[in-house]
Amino acid sequence: MDYNVYVISANRYNDLPFNKKQKEDYIFCVKNGQSDLYKQNGCQNVYDTGNLMDSRNFALEHAFKQNKICIQLSDDIKKVKLNKNFYQLKEIQLDVAIKDIVNKFKQIKGVYLMGVPPTDNYFFANKLVVENKFCIGDMLFVKPNELRFDKQLTLKEDYDYTLQHIQKAKVLRYQKYLFTFKHYSNKGGAVDIRNDKEEEKNIMILKSKWGDKVRLNTKRKNEILI
Repeated sequence: MDYNVYVISANRYNDLPFNKKQKEDYIFCVKNGQSDLYKQNGCQNVYDTGNLMDSRNFALEHAFKQNKICIQLSDDIKKVKLNKNFYQLKEIQLDVAIKDIVNKFKQIKGVYLMGVPPTDNYFFANKLVVENKFCIGDMLFVKPNELRFDKQLTLKEDYDYTLQHIQKAKVLRYQKYLFTFKHYSNKGGAVDIRNDKEEEKNIMILKSKWGDKVRLNTKRKNEILI
């Protein structure tokens, strides 16, 4: 099973952290009306796919029709490094890490979703593989299956998608590599719609859908835990 890398992006066509080859090889799922702007900045495979959930589901459909693993990647990745809990600390090329994770994923039967650590702090990634933990949407590896992102959500869709997969089968998080993303400090993407009202709305949807499988993070405002 081969794979495609999909960059889920909006409003960041002139601030992409990818080299020339990555812009040629990756598939960019972007906000409607922005495909030409991405192409002008070197991206070759670009689709106007709409909002966040539409873009994520487009990527799944596009990959699965080719019987490929769908890798979904945020457009604000900064660096990748080996987890010093297990290896000598050093930076790794993104594509090298992706290929290694895919090879690991291919060997595992009965698992359709694999994620990476949600933080680049090695303290929170002290096991090489963990089961049924949150898989952050910044870097997702998905084998062909019927599950899709919930269109009623505008944020925190990765929590819901993780729970869908836990309900279906086992979910794995592979923690050989630590990924650094800009997240909240980076203009564009989900940051443009993130506010207290929107966060609270999505938390209510998740709690109504999943009940006590989701709880509030008492240490961080508008954050939840599985």
